[in-house]
Amino acid sequence: MKKWFYILVSLLFVSGLITACSEDEPDNNSGNTDIEEVVPGTNHKILVAYFSEPLPDGIDAVTSASRVIVDGDLYGSVQYVATVIGEATGGDMVRIQTAQPYPGNFDDLADQADNERQNDIHPALATEIDNFDDYDVVFVGYPIWWYQMPMAMYSFFDKFDCNGKTLIPFSTHGGSGWSGTLEDIRGLVPNATMVDGYSISRNNTATSRNGILNWLQEIGMTE
Repeated sequence: MKKWFYILVSLLFVSGLITACSEDEPDNNSGNTDIEEVVPGTNHKILVAYFSEPLPDGIDAVTSASRVIVDGDLYGSVQYVATVIGEATGGDMVRIQTAQPYPGNFDDLADQADNERQNDIHPALATEIDNFDDYDVVFVGYPIWWYQMPMAMYSFFDKFDCNGKTLIPFSTHGGSGWSGTLEDIRGLVPNATMVDGYSISRNNTATSRNGILNWLQEIGMTE
């Protein structure tokens, strides 16, 4: 019963937002944050850092669809976008992981994510990036959880100083678009250069490869 309550509440919220954010096209600019259209400079050292917590049963109505299958291979939805970016740009990839793994079932994951959100809990990370200072361009990817970034993303910005770097966000969502997360990132990293990102509906992630490649070309990250 608890599981179906979460799903019903989530679907009601998403249905109210879905008309404001088309599922056919990516939402690549919130309009309220100072964002560059093209990555400045050349000869970049690129990192693709992403947070993805796909559930074993694929049910993730509160956050976003957690899994996609592309050409027979299974990915977390954010992981798939990160993989396309990494392959196209030659960037190094790292998955953002918490020291205490998240629960593998919907009810417990939703409860923990909501508790972290309401109490501003920044979970400790297991992720280590020894040469982080070497990267000048950092793609940061995440799903939308409870209409914001997962709190593990706040932990990422706590642990790794992105000021002075070029940040390129990307996300998957269930109809709410960026949900104010670009402004949140700007507040956390005021001295970074932010470049036009890529946010796509969960329903379109599995077929998003060409859209991602077009976006990367538009921002000057591929030929």
